[in-house]
Amino acid sequence: MLYASRIVRAVAITALVAAASNAPLAAQAVDQVRIAAVNLSYVAQSSRAGKAALARLEEAGKKKAAEAAIKAAELETQQVELQQRGSVMSARALADLQKAFEKGRIDFQRFQQDAQAELQGMQTQFEAEFRLKLMPVVDQISKEKGLHFVFGLEQAPIIWWNPSLDISDEVVKRLDATP
Repeated sequence: MLYASRIVRAVAITALVAAASNAPLAAQAVDQVRIAAVNLSYVAQSSRAGKAALARLEEAGKKKAAEAAIKAAELETQQVELQQRGSVMSARALADLQKAFEKGRIDFQRFQQDAQAELQGMQTQFEAEFRLKLMPVVDQISKEKGLHFVFGLEQAPIIWWNPSLDISDEVVKRLDATP
């Protein structure tokens, strides 16, 4: 997979160098290689399917943030209680309160880590499902336009490109037209 990626990049760079050159042979090579690009972030943010999935991700993030705020407030309350009552408590009661506070702090850290992992998992799942919906659309457009390569603008090391080669809007329209 990595080897294929390097080949694709090498071909793309060669095509770009050929496009920048004025030599007739380079012009012939560019005429034979048809390249386009798609901005996957734009498609995700502009298409109905992408907007819906991004809204679900945002809602889950807000829910986790609200839960974290509640847990942080509880932990802060425990800390204030420890500071205020600590000086008037017996050594045993103080140790128990410190132990409870430390357990609460560790639980809060675990909650944060779990929430982050859960949201990252949802993001990964969204990306995988979105690509499954997206690929047939890109494939169809690519065949219609006679393209040899379609690069994701965020992923390929593109140093220059002609914006007229961007098929993102067409991908959004077709993706929205599919059930």
